[in-house]
Amino acid sequence: MGDAIEAVVIIGAGPAGMACAWRLAQLGFSPLLLEKATFPRDKVCGDALSGKAVALLRKLGGEALVANLARQPFAQAVDTLTFIGSSGRKVSLSFPPRDGLPQGFVVPRLALDAWLAAHLPPTVRLRTGACVEKVAYTAPIWTLFLKSGEEIRTRFLVGADGATSRVGAWLWRYYRLAPPVAYPAVRGYASTGAEGAELALYFQQPYLPGYLWDFPAAQGRRNIGLGMPPAVVKRQHLALRQHLLSRYPGLEGVKGHGIPVSLRYRPIAGPACALVGDAAVLTDPFTGEGIANALLSGVRLAEALGRVPLSEWPATDWMEMYARPLYRELRAELHLSRLLHRLAASSWQVEVLLWGANRLPSVIRTLVRWYGGG
Repeated sequence: MGDAIEAVVIIGAGPAGMACAWRLAQLGFSPLLLEKATFPRDKVCGDALSGKAVALLRKLGGEALVANLARQPFAQAVDTLTFIGSSGRKVSLSFPPRDGLPQGFVVPRLALDAWLAAHLPPTVRLRTGACVEKVAYTAPIWTLFLKSGEEIRTRFLVGADGATSRVGAWLWRYYRLAPPVAYPAVRGYASTGAEGAELALYFQQPYLPGYLWDFPAAQGRRNIGLGMPPAVVKRQHLALRQHLLSRYPGLEGVKGHGIPVSLRYRPIAGPACALVGDAAVLTDPFTGEGIANALLSGVRLAEALGRVPLSEWPATDWMEMYARPLYRELRAELHLSRLLHRLAASSWQVEVLLWGANRLPSVIRTLVRWYGGG
């Protein structure tokens, strides 16, 4: 173990970790960003970038970054998000291009994360193939134990390592909390592309209050998947992978994953540490969209770190500086999303929701603002 002590180490180079590192670099830091895999590497995901996510990319890299993404052959522009019930009733949210650039995309995580990594500011020190097996805290320093035998010490540790976060596991023990529940989901790719630029979410049995998604992807493909609460999977006796393949024969790359859904607030910061993205359990419970809040949490944590002198980090209440302001920012959005998730437990309630939303323009405007960047 060397004598050097890092200022900030981020575990996980997904959108949350890279957004945190990116914003820290803009604020004058040179964070160490550790990723256990090497790029390009896949992550099971719906691959959708909402308008909110695109706006955050613009905050990080300016209009040029979004324009660069729009030119990539792996990026499919989208302009509509549609919720569809069992009867075929639907609600569509439109978010057309702005200033000539799309407000939404479908980008496979295999490509997205590698693309983001290639555009990181030069002061971000990205290390791939760096697998962290254990973390330990002896105030005021964190020690990371890597699979290679290396040890890294840091003044602040960021957990951006997803639903199975090692930093998150440490925090849940620290607060004597059970780990968050992850909703099972599966995803595959169809080789027949969907016409148009519509993200379709089917709120139908037997998935409720989960849903099935069908998203257009670039190069003539579609991203198709489904996700739902574990209790529903058990009650319906569903083998998700087999069910998806039986409904869509010929799907390729069918893989499962867990979605850490935000059903209640959790303490996502502790002594000289904090969680971002899926590790912080910030996925929208109604739509399952997680990339936007992953980016947002990374940016907000970096900004909180930038407001506190380095010498004061060990004594700082990071729940007060980072977590509570983030939750206040997301309160209205998550409150409505949790309510919609609960109401989407049966087909007739979904039909009532869709019927009502079509008759309340204010609801449509709010949803467009949150999901479409309007």
